[in-house]
Order: sequence, then C-alpha cells, then structure tokens
Amino acid sequence: MDETKRCEACRMDIRVEATRCPHCRERQPGAERMHRGGEGRVLGGVCTALARQLSVDVGLVRVAFVVALALSGGTVLMVYLLLWGLTPPSAMGRAPVQRGADWLRRVTSGEVEEPRVERRV
Repeated sequence: MDETKRCEACRMDIRVEATRCPHCRERQPGAERMHRGGEGRVLGGVCTALARQLSVDVGLVRVAFVVALALSGGTVLMVYLLLWGLTPPSAMGRAPVQRGADWLRRVTSGEVEEPRVERRV
C-alpha cells in the first residue's frame, strides 16, 4: 500500500512524494525547488523538471514540447534553452546562469579564490 499524507489546504489524503495536491493544486510544504536532476533525464532535464513540478507524466511534457516545437518554428527551443539556463542541475545546486554571474562578479571585483586542496586518505 502506498504511503500517504494529508494536504494542509484541503485535508485530502495524497501520496507522500507529491509536491502539489491533485485535488486543490496547493503546493505542499517541504517540496523541493525545481531542478533538472533525477531519474528520467534525457537531454537537458528540462522536461523532467517541468513534469515533476506540474505533477504530470514526463512523456506528456515531452510530447507537448515536440508538438509546440513543430508549431512554433523553433521559438520553443529558445524557451527550452532559457529554462535550462535558469534551472539548477540539482536541488542544492546553482543554475548555469547564476554560476556564470558569480564568476563574472569575482573576476570584475578582483577577488582571488584560494586553491582547492584535495585530501586523500
């Protein structure tokens, strides 16, 4: 039997891993932020992240992406690349755009980074 928890908004039983309640669509406390990592990642992980965020099957998101790509003449590809740049690769990671901005800030401010030392046991 699947483990369940109660939605704090509508008090209905939902799956433990649910990030949104399927009844009232309220975001559940403790739900992790959107990220591209995890199982089911194919190219950049954007469709997987969107499916996880929207609580839908990743296959539906991929089919919708391909259909939208065919109908938009390539505009959806720019949206995909933008989402890839703004979405971190892991729940605790930083997005590529954030990492680039941090690097640029360090370079322009003249901060010197200490070399990383790896200890082997």
